[in-house]
Amino acid sequence: MSEGPIPAYVDVRKAFGQMLSLSGSVSLELLPRFRECLASDQARVGVSLSFSIDPITGQRQISGVIDAQVEMTCQRCLQPVEVGLSDPIRLALLVSEDQEAGLEPEWDPWICIEPKLELAELVEEQLILALPIVILHDDEACINKLEYKVVPETVADEKEPSAANPFAVLSGLKAKKAKTESS
Repeated sequence: MSEGPIPAYVDVRKAFGQMLSLSGSVSLELLPRFRECLASDQARVGVSLSFSIDPITGQRQISGVIDAQVEMTCQRCLQPVEVGLSDPIRLALLVSEDQEAGLEPEWDPWICIEPKLELAELVEEQLILALPIVILHDDEACINKLEYKVVPETVADEKEPSAANPFAVLSGLKAKKAKTESS
């Protein structure tokens, strides 16, 4: 991917009419919601996009890939961890939600009513969707830093008093009822 920044927006008509392909970087300043997820502002976000029209359906499609190297917070030790994100993009540009019904399953919908398409918004959405559910260091170092102590089960069981079965009274009543009915 090229090192230069991608444009802030593209004219939808021209991008698809010219079958535009572009690649470059996106500044974190243009991605405020994604930036909130990061531990630092040290990140590299690259994107490559191709605009095309399906010859059979006439569907306007955007395909490409987003790559990012970001620093996030490990959810185990709360220290910074380097995370690599890579997400393929397969978007179908729609004017309304009604068009989504006829969309092929491999394409995700992207609603665009305006004549211009904000590329930073598109990149930001895709990056947020590409975030891992849980962010942890790959190695065991952060587990060792926390100095977890394993409590043996026998000691844990002795500390908790045994709770009475709340249904013991019901089973006693049921047994009593069975005796009176048999008599």
